[in-house]
Amino acid sequence: MTFLSQLDKPHLAALLLVIGSVSCLTACGPEPIPYSQGTDTAVLSEVAVAHYNWGMAYADQGNFAQAITELTLAIRSEPGWVLPFFTLGVIYGNQGELDRAIQAWERATHLDADFAKAHYNLAVAYSHKAEKTLSIAALREAIRVDAAALTAAKTEPAFDSIRNTPEYQELERGSQPKQ
Repeated sequence: MTFLSQLDKPHLAALLLVIGSVSCLTACGPEPIPYSQGTDTAVLSEVAVAHYNWGMAYADQGNFAQAITELTLAIRSEPGWVLPFFTLGVIYGNQGELDRAIQAWERATHLDADFAKAHYNLAVAYSHKAEKTLSIAALREAIRVDAAALTAAKTEPAFDSIRNTPEYQELERGSQPKQ
């Protein structure tokens, strides 16, 4: 997440646009960590989708306050839709509001326990807050869902503070194929 705070507006906008495109995958390391398309509703309301899309457009323009408002309205319309929570977490995280980002990503993982990218972002955020135990737990969940999360973690600067811990090393050993 350190690199996110250093991005200029056009690059940050491009990153947020990628997040909004559910059909795309992010490249975190050699293999992408998938985004969730989870929702507890069969069909999303047009109002929620419109607010989400407006939120993404505002984020793309760098108007993060309005993006947060629109994403919040999307959540009010469809409280079981995971993607607005995740995106809200990204915006808060990029603004350095880690507690709010964590709250949004925690909600996303409660809605979709197999949302690897949300678990991974939680691990990064907790690591930035020096919450090593919570960071390891979130990273463990990301790896449980998608082994590519470990590949991404190996180069993530946020994990420099936990990489030498026995818990992190156990994650690495535990994900290696048995011979």
